[in-house]
Amino acid sequence: MEDEVLFVTGMQRSGTTLLERLFGSHPEVSLLSQPFPLLYVEAKGAFLRESGEPDPPYPLNHLFLETRYGPADFAAFLDLYRPTSAQLRELFTQMAGYSGQYTRFAAEQLESAFDRIPAEGGFFGTVAALYRSLAQRAGARLYGGKETLCEEHLPYLLGRGGRCLVILRDPRDVLASLNHGRGPEYGGQLKPTLFNLRNWRKSVAFALHLEGHPGFQWLRYEDLVADPRAALRRIGRAFGLADFEAVEIRGWTGNSSHGERMGVTAESVGAYRRILPPEVSSFVEAVCLPELRLLGYDTTLDAADAPRVLRSFAEPYEIKREGMDHDFAGPENAAHEVRRLELLASPASPAATPYFLFERAHERLRESLAK
Repeated sequence: MEDEVLFVTGMQRSGTTLLERLFGSHPEVSLLSQPFPLLYVEAKGAFLRESGEPDPPYPLNHLFLETRYGPADFAAFLDLYRPTSAQLRELFTQMAGYSGQYTRFAAEQLESAFDRIPAEGGFFGTVAALYRSLAQRAGARLYGGKETLCEEHLPYLLGRGGRCLVILRDPRDVLASLNHGRGPEYGGQLKPTLFNLRNWRKSVAFALHLEGHPGFQWLRYEDLVADPRAALRRIGRAFGLADFEAVEIRGWTGNSSHGERMGVTAESVGAYRRILPPEVSSFVEAVCLPELRLLGYDTTLDAADAPRVLRSFAEPYEIKREGMDHDFAGPENAAHEVRRLELLASPASPAATPYFLFERAHERLRESLAK
């Protein structure tokens, strides 16, 4: 296997950092932790601007009911998109004060990396050169990084020969981690509950759509913490790596929202039961019911009760972020969510795809509710 790009992503607070640290323990893997998040954001923003769309405050969004463009349109743009060295310098200057960038670099490191970006190769050529030049482990066969909320980039990266990993976690625990304890330190100011849940559903939709691609793997956070070596072994074999049994897994100090934890532990699994208000847990189930059942998570809500919960929910959190009015709970969004559940009674169709992102995701979710 020649050197290849490896990209790890998923919803915020879903375990992306844990997966990056554990998988990056392999001597043939070099993974950077959120080294240039704004580059992925700017790539999507540039695509929207070129398409004549207004520049939204959150270019990488949940895509629910998006009909203006599709993954093929975005991929075609990325294949021609190559930010200049001046644009990259500006982005890295912006990231100097951005808490979402975890791995930082000296100016001379960046200049050397910019000089190695090929004139051809589009966005993939840019990120591949940056990952290779800034890698912290010499001689790796897989080199890359972890960023959150970047599922939209996956089809393009896979199409150019990259390897991609997505981690999924019970959305109730995700929300408990985002909105409580130290969560805002990691996820920033609170976002509307429905926005977070739609972003979580996006992760699942891309995982279901890309499942079976030779360069793609997904896993559940709960399985990773229950048996780290088994989870890493499965992914490693799929990517052509030697067995993880002989690999020393680095110590993990954790970045939990609810107290310090040493080592890999399943203590946080199901923490939502003591953290989330009951009405929030019920709303999560109503919004994510087919996904929860498909992924094997416990649910208490009956499908027939979901519409009532969707219509009665009122946002309990104080939301200070601007530009997110479209994702507040209310009659219009409740109607969209109820309609989404109703569409699962029928086979996938192009007309229904904006509710599920992909026809394959629609069919898999339909099967989960039929059981």
